[in-house]
Amino acid sequence: MVLSTPIRRYPRRSAADTASASASAAETSDTSCCSGSKATETNGATCGQGECAPNMGQELGLEELPEDIVHRIHSIMPVQDAARAACVSRRFLHSWRSYSSLTLSDRTLGLDDTDFEERKTHLIDKFDKILKNHYGNGVKVKTLKLELGLCSDIKASYLDRWLRIIKSGIQEFSLVLPLVMNKIYNFPCSVLSNEAAASSIQSLSLFGCAFHPTSILGRLIRLKSLHLCHVHITEDGLGHLLSKSSALERLVIDACSGIICLKIPCTMQQLKFLAVKLCKMVRVVEIDAPQLGSFHYGGTPVIYVRNSSQLKNVDISPVCPSGILSYARFSLPSIAQNVESLTLRGRSENANTPMLPSKLPRLKNLEIALLKPHLSPNYDAFSLVSFLDASPALESFILRVEQDALMHDPVVGDDTEYRRQNLECRNNSLRKVMITGFCSAKSLVELTVHILERAHSLARFTLDITYGYDRRSCNVAKFPTARMIGLCWPLNKRALEEAHRAVETADRYIKGRVPSSVQFEVLGPCPRCHIGK
Repeated sequence: MVLSTPIRRYPRRSAADTASASASAAETSDTSCCSGSKATETNGATCGQGECAPNMGQELGLEELPEDIVHRIHSIMPVQDAARAACVSRRFLHSWRSYSSLTLSDRTLGLDDTDFEERKTHLIDKFDKILKNHYGNGVKVKTLKLELGLCSDIKASYLDRWLRIIKSGIQEFSLVLPLVMNKIYNFPCSVLSNEAAASSIQSLSLFGCAFHPTSILGRLIRLKSLHLCHVHITEDGLGHLLSKSSALERLVIDACSGIICLKIPCTMQQLKFLAVKLCKMVRVVEIDAPQLGSFHYGGTPVIYVRNSSQLKNVDISPVCPSGILSYARFSLPSIAQNVESLTLRGRSENANTPMLPSKLPRLKNLEIALLKPHLSPNYDAFSLVSFLDASPALESFILRVEQDALMHDPVVGDDTEYRRQNLECRNNSLRKVMITGFCSAKSLVELTVHILERAHSLARFTLDITYGYDRRSCNVAKFPTARMIGLCWPLNKRALEEAHRAVETADRYIKGRVPSSVQFEVLGPCPRCHIGK
């Protein structure tokens, strides 16, 4: 077999350069190599610094290529193409037997267009043959990703057999199982009890199984990323796992059961990112990770943080109605004194956000979302000024009011009324403000007026009536016509009527108060998606 594209011989270079050039030759119809002032081959001639030299290359067949180059070419192919190449070439067949990166799913194996039941059968059969072949040939697999989201009735014996391939040299492992299985699969702790396998793995991801680590677990000295999603794991099991993972940098615990008190111990000296989401049983989170920079939490807000000097990014949202805004205003100044970026999502707030003397002195970016179901009928959106008062370094503020989240009465009366008295808090750093879901609620108008009058460095203020122009694929700030691309957030008849009232409210009560130095924009109903609906 000869490659369809000629591969030419070049003057001696490093192995990395040779591999890169050969891989490129297998993928393109013209081969060119360029590096600074090095020679570049164009149309069969070698050109360097403007001078042409005779062609020094000649065609080289696949069978003549060095073994490491063949492996390199093969390794960058998707697994389906790599397997097909092995069927038509002895060199690639030999390479396939040591193919070290396996991502196996119905899509990568070309089964996503087949009948559902037939797909399940073929999927298990192909997984079994590929993994049995690799295990039988003693292949050191570096990456193994098994996606079995279709196979709710797969037998544990198959999975146990496939996992035998996890041994010395494994760097990345991912297992995705169906959320609903005939019998939940217990991921065998023994797979990672082998010190050689445990010490080489760098990324571990489990979805849809049970995992109960014990003290027999090997030392995961190179594990940097751990993602557990829909996994049943106990507090003791997680404790064993973390105690063996001192190099961990990223930890995501998503929709896991079995944990009530989540403890991140001080042995997590390298942990920089922690996300705990949709774990409905978790009631308390205790963190003692001195390098933690980002913390995302969705759950009941009882959080204790020690050694928080590096914590700069915090994102908190509840999974059920709670007073997250009040809790954050009370607690964050003590547990995240150095936070620079803060996102809060409040749902069914039953009390106004309190004014407090405590500060968030380094906070630069603040985003608050008011979500459904309804906040308390008496909730005062103006009370969010407490966060602005606590943040003297704030530069950007985004407020998202979800449709029907804020119960309100439309503003009425003279436009001079909508100014709160006796609040002298000012902000000399705030430059960008956006309110999405802006409506004609009196307290929201008062908050808007307050910001305009107290933020003397303000440069841009956007009122988005319809819930999210800024979240489009195009950036509205850069491309003003982006609002006409794609579909807008849907509005029912009542919401469309409110949108028009909000535009009128902005024109009457707000527009006249905007300083001439501020770029002010009201994004109303879209003339293509909303008019007439």
